[in-house]
Amino acid sequence: MITTKQWKKNPEGHFVFSVHGNEMGSMAIQMNVMERKAIIKIGVEIYSLKHTGFWKSTIEIEDVKGNIVLKTYADKWYANSSSIDYKGRILKLKIRNNPLAEYVILEGDKEILAYGLHFEDHQIGTRILTAPSNKDYLLDFLLWYLFVPVAQENMGDSYVFFTLLIS
Repeated sequence: MITTKQWKKNPEGHFVFSVHGNEMGSMAIQMNVMERKAIIKIGVEIYSLKHTGFWKSTIEIEDVKGNIVLKTYADKWYANSSSIDYKGRILKLKIRNNPLAEYVILEGDKEILAYGLHFEDHQIGTRILTAPSNKDYLLDFLLWYLFVPVAQENMGDSYVFFTLLIS
């Protein structure tokens, strides 16, 4: 069975995430402030996403109690990869051109989630690749938060989605 994931833009900076047509959550990104933040709602859970650290290169996602549930940090100063500390696991976040811009999360050498640009039928769109075992949607929210500027720069407000399943 193919997993169908989709992001839909509502009012400015507000996105709704659905899987198989069922709304799973939403994210409000505050882009017009000095610190780009987001409020994430997945079911009844509410999280806040913010940049931290001296250079604001670390991303933290906190639950409503202020507990850090996910943290990303750069492996090197000018690296195209970061580490994600999530649920006791260390995942890798890589930025690559495959052949267009793509953000991918790996566990070891296995890709578990990727958001990237895709060109098909003379139209550019967003391609979401997901592993069948990935049912944790907080990672989708992290990648969408990172990927939105790329999508907006290349597609404006007309997002087209191509969702594929990684086997």
